[in-house]
Amino acid sequence: MKKVILLVGLSLAMTTQATASDKTFMEGKKLFQENCLTCHNAELEPAQAPPMFGVQMKYKMATKDKAAFVDKVTAFVTNPTEDKAILKEPVKVLGVMPNMGFEEDDVRKIAAYIHDETFEPPCNHWKHAAERFKQEGKMKLYQKHQKKYDMMCTTSSTKPHQPMHKIDKSVTAEAGSLKAIMQQLGIDFLALESAILVEDFAMAEKAAHAIAYHDTPSLGTKMKLLASLRTDMSKFKAADDRVHKLALEIKEAAKTQDMTALIAKQSQMLGACMSCHVLFRSKIAAILHGES
Repeated sequence: MKKVILLVGLSLAMTTQATASDKTFMEGKKLFQENCLTCHNAELEPAQAPPMFGVQMKYKMATKDKAAFVDKVTAFVTNPTEDKAILKEPVKVLGVMPNMGFEEDDVRKIAAYIHDETFEPPCNHWKHAAERFKQEGKMKLYQKHQKKYDMMCTTSSTKPHQPMHKIDKSVTAEAGSLKAIMQQLGIDFLALESAILVEDFAMAEKAAHAIAYHDTPSLGTKMKLLASLRTDMSKFKAADDRVHKLALEIKEAAKTQDMTALIAKQSQMLGACMSCHVLFRSKIAAILHGES
């Protein structure tokens, strides 16, 4: 009986905590929309303030947990100064945000909301910024914003190819997660190896196609990768592009039944995958282990 009472008590406590958390989130969202969204609107052109996608990512990269995130945002917003700014480039372009005179308690609610919300990538902002910087001859800034747009706002679905032909559907992880993509790639790699061993060129062609056009990570997974890889994100994408190119060459070799080229390219692709694994394993292991 005591165990039942204890379990009921724990259940009620957890429900109360969840309700309180939801209430705080909604209060923070309302305060954000009423006081911050006017300037931090990713659709504004020209921009009046940095989009929240970037603000959230920069502050998460600079802090170890939610409490530190809230403290750092609150310290800046209640008394904005250039030396406390995390986003240095927007400050150079737009200046330091004005002191809005917010109550600290309200700022903390807003900061908690910003931490927990999932913001869409500011694709229009990056696109317009890239175009503007290119016209102004600021090529470094142009390339920086264009890279962000290419990385977050375009997917493999934009490449001309036939619909994906999966070799196997026995993937247990959530669709769009890094683990799901790696599981499917493992299945497709094994299928390719088996096809080469028995000289089944049709199966090899299908497996190579599936590898070349593997699923695109979900928005949440892309954000996790960005936060973990940071400046190495472009290298990670380049490694993926290398595997894509080799997979297409394997597909062509299978189509023409060129076994010599097929084996050589399959070996190169395996080497490229192992190289990528060695370079980035430590940075993406936590993402893989945290996914169902």
